[in-house]
Amino acid sequence: MGVTFLIGVTESGAFQNILAIFMKPMAQEFGWSRAVVTGSIAVGSLFAGLISPLVGPILDRHGPRLVAFWGIVILSAGLIGMRFVNSIWQFYLFFGVGRMVAMGVLSMVISVSVSNWFIRQRGRALGVTWLGPQFGAAMMPALTQFFIMSLGWRLAWSTLGTVVFLLSGLPALILLRRRPEDMGLLPDGDTAPPGEKKSGKPSSQRDGNNPAGVGAEQLWSRSQAVRTLSFWVLTCVDAMVAFQNAGVNFHVFPFLTDRGIPALTAVLVLSTIAVFAAVGSVMWGYLVERAKAQTLLAANFFGNCLVFLLLYWSVRYRLVEALGVWTVFALGALHGMLYGGRQPMVTFVWAKFFGRKSLGSIYSFSTPFRYAANAVSPIFAAFCFDAFGSYAFPFYFFAATYFVACTLSLYLKSPGAPAQVPGK
Repeated sequence: MGVTFLIGVTESGAFQNILAIFMKPMAQEFGWSRAVVTGSIAVGSLFAGLISPLVGPILDRHGPRLVAFWGIVILSAGLIGMRFVNSIWQFYLFFGVGRMVAMGVLSMVISVSVSNWFIRQRGRALGVTWLGPQFGAAMMPALTQFFIMSLGWRLAWSTLGTVVFLLSGLPALILLRRRPEDMGLLPDGDTAPPGEKKSGKPSSQRDGNNPAGVGAEQLWSRSQAVRTLSFWVLTCVDAMVAFQNAGVNFHVFPFLTDRGIPALTAVLVLSTIAVFAAVGSVMWGYLVERAKAQTLLAANFFGNCLVFLLLYWSVRYRLVEALGVWTVFALGALHGMLYGGRQPMVTFVWAKFFGRKSLGSIYSFSTPFRYAANAVSPIFAAFCFDAFGSYAFPFYFFAATYFVACTLSLYLKSPGAPAQVPGK
């Protein structure tokens, strides 16, 4: 868990809130519009969707060690390469490649690795692990703003890339492993009965032995999973999570500064969102072990819809001037606490519905839809801003998607057990 936490911290170097910090100085120097800058997110996300179905089966067969290490090397190189950007194609190449690897490789490593090591305690393990991206999202914007103010945006990019490699590259190479069974261990740190430690079988397959105490684990193949309605409904919910997170998190910073909030205050709001997202990650991770995941997801989406609208209205209609800037921080904290819990819960549902055996292959088959939504969202909002000079339409659209995702979550049902093939 410690290594995947560090990977999550460094992975945030290629996500929306970091590029949002760089957007204004780079756009001013090169004369690029916000839509042009945001297009790099779309390029990286779309290519992440193309490579992730290839990465999933590799994680199932060979584990995450080399996949994570080389992914971090490529991500770091892409961020360092941003120092030398002088044209838009170079910007798209370096940032797009870094983002492609962060989403298509490293996100998969985090989700699949932790799910393989835990069953009974999977919710809390995912919650703690996804603290990494939230911690990175809290730390990196302020650190990036400091680098930009001290070194300029070019040296800030290369410094960020160096930090990414040093923090997680070597730990991933040395410590990551595929499953506890590969090391003679069991999920959740449980102890096997004598003589079974090195059987190599998942705990749910050992003559009914299930030390995790959660019933027989369902072991679906990719071909079986994609024929279920549960797979496609969960794919839609997962895609909406990506759509909301990408669009909202990227455009909160420019929205706040456009409405007269100082850049340093806006960065601190981003950090507040990320800090409370970390709190939410752990909180919702514990809750999902104790209550129905679908109900929790619906409540999370509905609550975030209300909080996001209140945050938008308080800034747009200048209520913050009457109530004080603490209003933005308070609503940002609530938004973070809700949004931070969704990814651990969705990952938990994937593993619970389809088991560990082919989780990488199954989950990766859904990711092109998720990353397409992630790609479309920020550029959609940027085009709307460039066209209308306001974030009103895209922000109301984001609020509507929260409500749709809430409804879909209520209809999400477990697929049960896979059909058995005769003779097996």
